[in-house]
Amino acid sequence: MQSYIHRQIHEELLKAKHPVLISDERIDGDSLGSSLAMADYLKRLGHDIQVYVPKPVPEQYHKLPLMDLCTDDQAIFQNADIDLVAVFDCSDPDYVSRLVEQIPRSVKVINIDHHATNPGYGDINQVVATAPAASQIVFDFYQENKIIPSRDAATLMLMGICSDTGVFTNGATNAGSLDAGSELILRGAQVQDIIRLLFRNRSVEALRIWGAALGRLVEHQPTGFVWTFLTKQDMESSGVSEEEIGGLSNFLSLVTDVDTLIVFRDSIEGGVKVSMRTRSGNVAEIATAFGGGGHIKAAGFSLDNSYLTLKDETWGIVQDGQYATIEELFKVKVPHLFK
Repeated sequence: MQSYIHRQIHEELLKAKHPVLISDERIDGDSLGSSLAMADYLKRLGHDIQVYVPKPVPEQYHKLPLMDLCTDDQAIFQNADIDLVAVFDCSDPDYVSRLVEQIPRSVKVINIDHHATNPGYGDINQVVATAPAASQIVFDFYQENKIIPSRDAATLMLMGICSDTGVFTNGATNAGSLDAGSELILRGAQVQDIIRLLFRNRSVEALRIWGAALGRLVEHQPTGFVWTFLTKQDMESSGVSEEEIGGLSNFLSLVTDVDTLIVFRDSIEGGVKVSMRTRSGNVAEIATAFGGGGHIKAAGFSLDNSYLTLKDETWGIVQDGQYATIEELFKVKVPHLFK
């Protein structure tokens, strides 16, 4: 079935005259890698292609190939010539519909994703929950349609796969991702540049904040879950951006033998963001219960009108004026995990 859908997507792309690509609302290596790798192919077909991103791309990605194709200007959707939309690494139908409804005509939507929580909102859905990354699905698209990737496309796809597998170290890694990595390196992907971009980009101040989070690690004995916290004060006192402190959950899952890790982080914009990683569990189930989403092994959610606080030497969350410990919070939404 996946092979058929890959060919179907290819047919739609070949027919399109003015396609637009949409990257996920959360900008990361995979959402950019998958969308830009597909943009590279469309550019080679002669399309004047644009990739919509919801906000300016973080500086760490500025040296990526084809970054000039990215725009955060929603005015591009007011073009009546748009005849196809392809969305990458995005499980949120509301985000997509808010953009697509601005197009003056009805268009097909292609949905390429690997989130287990993706509801299949597209007219054509290539949602492969077992894929380690959306970039892996784009790689399979290239393979199925016998498209030889350029050096730029190979680098972009490998970056996406490395981003979501922690450079082939986490539970998302499988035989397919390793085969893809080998093939993409043969096609010219610059693996050392990718590693530098993804992991060797933390300032000293950002590492100090990570140190604060390491000092707050808490093990919940009944479940074996380990969680930690980063506050708004941590970020404001150091001047470090949210982008700079990202990746803490990936780092912790790489260097510890803990099965399930959870990072609670105050957002500068308000609310609390929660990032989860697991080796053998299903954190997508937890994320869905809180209105979030993600993959079985990596997922997250946000809590509006909330902030982190320390009360009686116990970290918890104040939401809508009410304090709750982390255990109390989880018992409400996923009681079967916190009996």
